[in-house]
Amino acid sequence: MKILVTGAAGFLGANVVRHMLDDGFDVTTFDKAEHAIDGAETTIGDLLDANAVKSAAEGKEAIVHIGAIGDVYLAGENPALASSVNVVGSANVAAAARETGAKVVYASTWEVYGKPLADVITEEHPCEPDHPYNITKLAGERILLAADHLNDVPTIALRLGTAYGPGLRPNSVFRIFIDRARRNEAITIQGDGSQFRQFTHADDIARAFVLACRSDLRAEIFNIVAPEPVSIKQLAEVVVARHPTDIVYTEARPGDVEPAVVSSEKAASSLGWEPKVGFEDGMGRLMDVTPA
Repeated sequence: MKILVTGAAGFLGANVVRHMLDDGFDVTTFDKAEHAIDGAETTIGDLLDANAVKSAAEGKEAIVHIGAIGDVYLAGENPALASSVNVVGSANVAAAARETGAKVVYASTWEVYGKPLADVITEEHPCEPDHPYNITKLAGERILLAADHLNDVPTIALRLGTAYGPGLRPNSVFRIFIDRARRNEAITIQGDGSQFRQFTHADDIARAFVLACRSDLRAEIFNIVAPEPVSIKQLAEVVVARHPTDIVYTEARPGDVEPAVVSSEKAASSLGWEPKVGFEDGMGRLMDVTPA
């Protein structure tokens, strides 16, 4: 199966590409940043260049659309940039898929739900995003799903859990905690540390993209989220168990997405997806490979 993967220079995109290559896909990558992944054809291009996206999509059976402003802090500081890349870029992917006959698998986020209105969030939960990052990610998702029913572009949106694994950005909480602990500097937690996420390993997320590409389903949304809620305090304690240092607490940071328990039961029943990497195992792997 011939696949185009956007955002391949990023942490998640690179992990997905490697898994797809291992699974026998014929992969072409697309990113404006310089990148090269053994076994994949490399394309340098900008999501805002509609012609470049269309050209890269020619002859492909599916577009795995991961390219985005995925840094929440950058999106908050520069909403115009997030809007252009995450919304217009997704519209360009939709147009390329319409013109080339490719299906689309879109990397959305669990954060599109906003404030939880139920104890457990399923795909039926209302979406009320409240930050430039999750607002623009939902807009990209809606544009692509609209292309499914308006322009016959088969689309699946994967609402991903907070991802971790090899290749994380240095400003991710994982890298910050690991890097500080290795230098024997205190780990700082904003708030009391009880805030939690369902951290989902990149290997598990990559398998979801593989399954979605091979699925005949369309116009579907799936939560791809590990079942285990892990608090920030627990994350820090796992790091400190490997690299002993102090943990200190400061005032809570305003604007954080409210914790929520997200269900992936629909993905299990319809895609056959279930996570395989437990949190402590995933963190052990991450600390093994994170550069010192």
